[in-house]
Amino acid sequence: MEGNIQTEVGPLRPRELLTLVRKGEIKPETRLRKDDSAWFPAADVGGLFEAAVRREVLYYCPACGQRIGPPPRTCPNCLRDIGRNEARVVVPEKVKGDIALHGQIDEPKEAQNSVQSWLKKKVAKKDKK
Repeated sequence: MEGNIQTEVGPLRPRELLTLVRKGEIKPETRLRKDDSAWFPAADVGGLFEAAVRREVLYYCPACGQRIGPPPRTCPNCLRDIGRNEARVVVPEKVKGDIALHGQIDEPKEAQNSVQSWLKKKVAKKDKK
């Protein structure tokens, strides 16, 4: 995705898009599009870069060490039921790329929802034309 090379990747889920931003593979000038819409700079995606600087909270099963989603849930590896305060929590100190971390820890789902909302609005505007 660097330089003048034209690479199409996708479709991507909002979480995957955030991961690419955190890795530094998507920069504000990177061109994105939703479905068959016009290409636009990633900087135009409201909340994308703000969401990417939030620390991602990683959860692990206390019994087997398998990475899991936010509790409460059942571990897919050992089938242990894990309550909200039982999972081991790891918060990475840094993300790769040019993004500095600041602010409070937020749930990744909030970031996903803001990106999804923005993309829906962008497509709705195109459909009205």
